[in-house]
Amino acid sequence: MLFGFGLLITGFGIALSTKMGLGTTPISVVPLVVSDWFNLTFGMAANLLTLFFIGLEVLFGNFKRNAILGQLLVVPFFGWFIDFGFKAFANLDPSLGSKFIYLLIGCMLIAFGIHLQIKADVVVNPCDGLVQVFFQKFKIKFRTVKILVYVGIMMIGVLISFGAFGEVRGVGVATVFLALLTGYFIRLYKVIFDRLIPVWIKEK
Repeated sequence: MLFGFGLLITGFGIALSTKMGLGTTPISVVPLVVSDWFNLTFGMAANLLTLFFIGLEVLFGNFKRNAILGQLLVVPFFGWFIDFGFKAFANLDPSLGSKFIYLLIGCMLIAFGIHLQIKADVVVNPCDGLVQVFFQKFKIKFRTVKILVYVGIMMIGVLISFGAFGEVRGVGVATVFLALLTGYFIRLYKVIFDRLIPVWIKEK
């Protein structure tokens, strides 16, 4: 239940931040470009990318059946939640200044959704699962592997965008904003919900 709610919140955060037209998360550049190219919904393209991640996990040695099956079960829901978010925000048309406020809200939603997924500890996000596989296989620092994977995915999106449209789509100020702040907000939520609130409740 908690994991599903986390997926929903993350999907809404991705939809809201992308709807601002200032770029999208580094990992969402590929789905955005592919959805434009093949006339798919963003959620459908995100599902295809997630399946690609799972395939790479298996290819590089993750043969944990339960983990893979769990990720496969997650795939359709994540895409649906993103598309649901786009429908919910379909009539949102803020001014340029307001877009940055909505972008911040979207970033906070993504971070909160990820925090809930981590807290639930049910299924590892397929992209993070791929990072773990690379970390175990190549013995490189986890943080370094994660940065390389995320930047690599973004660059693949840029190359697809150039090939399909002759321009860069999906990369903008929001991409940098989300890349820098999402991790900060995840850590902030961890402090708030894992330390401060329990202490406050105990004192009451």
